[in-house]
Amino acid sequence: MKVALTTLGCKVNHYETEAMRELFVQDGWEIVEFSDLADVYVINTCTVTQTSDTKSRQMIARAHRMNPNALVVAVGCYAQTAPEAVASLEGVGLVIGTSGRKEIVLRVNDALASKSDEAYISPLYEMHEFEPLSAVRDSRTRATLKIQDGCVNFCSYCIIPFARGPLRSRPIDEISSEVARLADEGYREIVLTGIHLASYGRDLANEKTTLLDAISRASKPEGIRRIRLGSLEPLFVTEDVAKALAENPKICRQFHLSLQSGSNTVLKRMNRRYSAEEYLAALALLRQYMPDCAITTDVIAGFPGETETEHAETLAFCKRAKFARMHVFPFSLRKGTKAESLPSHLPKSIKDARAKELIHLGKELTHAYLAKQIGSVVEVLAESDGAGYSGNYIRVKTSTPEGEIVRIRIEGFEGETAFGTRLG
Repeated sequence: MKVALTTLGCKVNHYETEAMRELFVQDGWEIVEFSDLADVYVINTCTVTQTSDTKSRQMIARAHRMNPNALVVAVGCYAQTAPEAVASLEGVGLVIGTSGRKEIVLRVNDALASKSDEAYISPLYEMHEFEPLSAVRDSRTRATLKIQDGCVNFCSYCIIPFARGPLRSRPIDEISSEVARLADEGYREIVLTGIHLASYGRDLANEKTTLLDAISRASKPEGIRRIRLGSLEPLFVTEDVAKALAENPKICRQFHLSLQSGSNTVLKRMNRRYSAEEYLAALALLRQYMPDCAITTDVIAGFPGETETEHAETLAFCKRAKFARMHVFPFSLRKGTKAESLPSHLPKSIKDARAKELIHLGKELTHAYLAKQIGSVVEVLAESDGAGYSGNYIRVKTSTPEGEIVRIRIEGFEGETAFGTRLG
């Protein structure tokens, strides 16, 4: 039997798709490209924007066109929030939300045997246990481990709390054992990820357990040389946190702190729980203790009611913050969120124009950050394609064999890929 899988959306979705792929491999399935003829197509859907919903439906339709006799399986966030709409799409025979992915092979086999449409959608209030999907081997040197799921912040624009449910954390002993296995397999870098990573531990029996404890456990195996973190909240970065991160030599000096807007009035309408000044304070702490760190972020353009002045405040804030990279998105309305009822929604033309302006600034900031790296010495974890990444996430050319860590003095850039001289 042949199965093809594809992913829409965030890095956590990609992680979960790869974990499901591994479950099929373990059951003896042949994995094929999504463009190939398969017996089963698995689409890991996304619902973060209206465009994500549309793309999810288009991918489902594409799978059905490629093989009308195949079982089409819709999983993930869009499947969780709109199960009836997804189940009604032509070709869909199995719907699984944001839990139950660990049993996907069993459910696919049952669906193939019964030839009847089925749906496995857990109500949000029943999502209390962390679903222990295995680590994903991104390459032969880097693996990603999901340690947290769910979000209860309810930002006014965001549908994710309705798709992912309440906070669930991976038990800390499971983190230790999983990372130890990865170290034994020769992995050198571990990426710790989650939907709201900074909230790790809040739901555990020991309420004093935090993300710092998870990082400490992941850092223990000698073979692990790097720990890279997923997206963090600015208020997580206290002086104690910044100091603890700086004192851990395995922590990659690249931190993704979600911004969304540099205007305090917009942040308030977004129901973000920090001010622009508090965000800058978090940046200052990280840079105080780790001067070489790279800060990346997300920004939403054209939030409802955003004035020209508020947009200008965001542009000025980003310039002041000197981000290494910015991910910019025009605001997308999600039904059921608080932003739906806000007044003064902006036309698409204005949202797109403001997003374009922010994207242009982001490119300027990236080039400025990279230019400052010329002359610096970085440690590069070599991958299989003649390049690798530094701890602060600069792509660097190297002829070093995959898996080795080499020191390189950066001498210049071709596009956004650095080159330089190997030392030692």
